[in-house]
Amino acid sequence: MIFSNDEMSMFKKTLHAALLLAPLAAAHAQDASSSVSIYGILDAAATLQKAGSGAPTTKSLDSGVGYGSRLGFKGSEDLGDGLRANFLLEMGLGIDTGTLQQGGSAFGRQAYVGLSAPHWSLTAGRQYSPLWLSMITSEVFGFTYWGNTQATQMQTVSPASVAGDGGFGALSRVNNSIIASGFHGPFTGRLMVAAGEPGRLVNPSVTYAAGPVTATASLARFKQFAKDIPAGAVAAEQNAWDVGATYDFGVAKLFAGYYHYDPSEANIVVKPTTTLATHSLWLGTQVPIGVGRLFAQVISSRFDRTAGVAEGKATTLGLAYEYALSKRTFLYTSYGQVSNNATSSLPLFGGTTSVAPKVAGDDPRALSVGMRHSF
Repeated sequence: MIFSNDEMSMFKKTLHAALLLAPLAAAHAQDASSSVSIYGILDAAATLQKAGSGAPTTKSLDSGVGYGSRLGFKGSEDLGDGLRANFLLEMGLGIDTGTLQQGGSAFGRQAYVGLSAPHWSLTAGRQYSPLWLSMITSEVFGFTYWGNTQATQMQTVSPASVAGDGGFGALSRVNNSIIASGFHGPFTGRLMVAAGEPGRLVNPSVTYAAGPVTATASLARFKQFAKDIPAGAVAAEQNAWDVGATYDFGVAKLFAGYYHYDPSEANIVVKPTTTLATHSLWLGTQVPIGVGRLFAQVISSRFDRTAGVAEGKATTLGLAYEYALSKRTFLYTSYGQVSNNATSSLPLFGGTTSVAPKVAGDDPRALSVGMRHSF
């Protein structure tokens, strides 16, 4: 076939345009296999709180009595053959002041990247520990609302650390960590390893979930934190573990669990207020009521002291009710209190809020009415 000059010119232009558009088409195809989303939670509540019998009642507007307020970015790309690349960046916000939480870290809640397939995942960064995820599974509040199991003090295993340090809340979110997860039928297994401060941590967990039953257990073994021991001292090993279960009866769901923390006495000066071991047992229930849910939980905590000092004892009570205005918007009320004996000074914990007693033996309490919106 013979082309005219005009036809040949048109053919060349069409071919040239196709060559130019080919990379754009490939990029578009790649974009079609990827997804990035922005999400968040805004939680605010009016609160009445009292640190103890001799303390005044104070009024405040709090962020995170229920769920910690946050802004997050997450994405996933299909790499083919069931393999995906994933990332998550999540910052904590105080919407009462507009400031960052977790010590002002840009993405202090979580920040990780990884790969996943139908039966496994591998992620690296700052992320929730398997111990944290295990405890949330067996706790009626899931670390939200007044009276949750942060009363185990699992986030305060480094006494000298402050918000923003790697040791602050170090058994909940772990810096410099890698998590390998496997999924098989009703079983989920996780293994976290972390290197360097605040890590040198190994934390496996296993969870079984089938029908109305969920059972979970986790063990974390980690070294003392640099801020808690003298400079140059060799950090000693410490342990924390939990077991828990839930059963859904339909009309109500029951929760139960136990947490134990065994810190090392090496490299420290043992004082009458030093905690030599922590034991916490909790029971809770969640009852659906119309478009709302009622929560109740009681936690019994014991703190071993040095010889000659009475064991610290505390009982934490939490009650909450949330009413769904929509799938994204909830109104709630939450009440919590802690009853401490003379050698216990356990604070009352909400989602990202707390009320600390002034002295040992004080009984903190709080009542909040709030709203939560997710997007």
